[in-house]
Amino acid sequence: RDITAKGPTDVRIQNQTGLTLEEVTVTVTDDPAFVKRVHDYGTVNPGGYTEYFRFDIAHTEADITVKIGNLTYSTPATQFDYLAYIGPDRITYRLTVADPVNRVLDIETVIEEPIDDLK
Repeated sequence: RDITAKGPTDVRIQNQTGLTLEEVTVTVTDDPAFVKRVHDYGTVNPGGYTEYFRFDIAHTEADITVKIGNLTYSTPATQFDYLAYIGPDRITYRLTVADPVNRVLDIETVIEEPIDDLK
C-alpha cells in the first residue's frame, strides 16, 4: 500500500436524514485533471447505504446535492484546494440535515477500510 497515493478512493453514501434522498450527486474535486469527479448515486432510502463508487481521488469533504421531495438540499460549498486527500481507502459520507430552513446538509466522513483490490 502506497501511503503517498492520492487515490483511488471508493465512496459510498449513508442517508441519516430520516427522509428519502433522490438524485444524490457527489462532486469530489473541481480539478479537471481527474476524470471521475462527479457521480450520481440515484435514490437512497432513510438509513440506507449506496454501493461504493471508485473516484480517482476524494477528500474529507465533498459537494453533495440531493432532492428531498421537490426541494434541493446541499452541503456548503467546498474549497478543495486546501483539503487533504483520503488516499486508497473505502469511505462513507454520512448525510444529515443541518439546516432544514436553508436546506443545508451536513457531511461526516468515515474511513471504513483500505481498498484491497489494488495491484
